[in-house]
Amino acid sequence: GESGKIFGSVNNIQLAEALAGAGHPIDRKSIDLGTEIIRDLGSYTAKVKLHKEVVVEVKFEVVAE
Repeated sequence: GESGKIFGSVNNIQLAEALAGAGHPIDRKSIDLGTEIIRDLGSYTAKVKLHKEVVVEVKFEVVAE
């Protein structure tokens, strides 16, 4: 929309698809967006569990198409 709001919200499934498209296949269950509901354009951070003891932060942007 014109105010920077998106229709619906971004979830871990969409982020997993974007990561796979960039050559990094990650199971959606390993992605934690926290309690934040992403409904606006902008920069965000997700936690991705790569291994039992390895968690990394992934920064991503929600942009208009």
